[in-house]
Formats: sequence, structure tokens, C-alpha cells
Amino acid sequence: MTLSPIPLPATSPAKVISLSEVRGQYAPGRCQHQKILVDEALSEVECADCGAKLNPVATLARFAREESRLSREAERAQAAIDALNKRVRCKCLHCGKMTPILGR
Repeated sequence: MTLSPIPLPATSPAKVISLSEVRGQYAPGRCQHQKILVDEALSEVECADCGAKLNPVATLARFAREESRLSREAERAQAAIDALNKRVRCKCLHCGKMTPILGR
């Protein structure tokens, strides 16, 4: 089975990238620059694993995205905890008051 590329219309958006470009960025075995060294005196950022010089602005943007993602995950986790905490009480059939669920 052979696959052929799908032709895009001439009015396609400019932000469309080919899959080969994206795959090249995240190829197995390629350094993801997870550990970095920051030289504040020279304003340089270097990967601690592979030694590559990194763009300081791109590194800062990556950290900002990761921090935003972690913040959203923490908010979702807190919302899930709050939803579960609401379920530990129920309305009593006899008196109509909210009482804790037994067995928890």
C-alpha cells in the first residue's frame, strides 16, 4: 500500500506545517534539553545534557508554557478533590439535614 500526498488548495492557511517538520523536532534519541545551565553574567543558556547553546527567549517561553500547564493541572486536580469532598455528605431521609456518609 502506498500513500500519496493530499494536494492542498492554493488558499490554504500559512500556518500549516508538514508532518516531517514536526517529527524531526521530536525524533527518538534527539535531546529534548530538559536540563539547562543558565549563565546570568553572559546571558546564555546551555543544555546540560548535550551542551547545545539555547535561545534564552525560547527557553523562557517553554518554561512559561510548562508552568501554565502545571497550574491548569493543579486547578483541575483541586476541582476534582472539591467534587469528591461534596459527595461525602448526603441528605438524611428522616431529618432532612446533610449528614456524613458512613463507612468513609
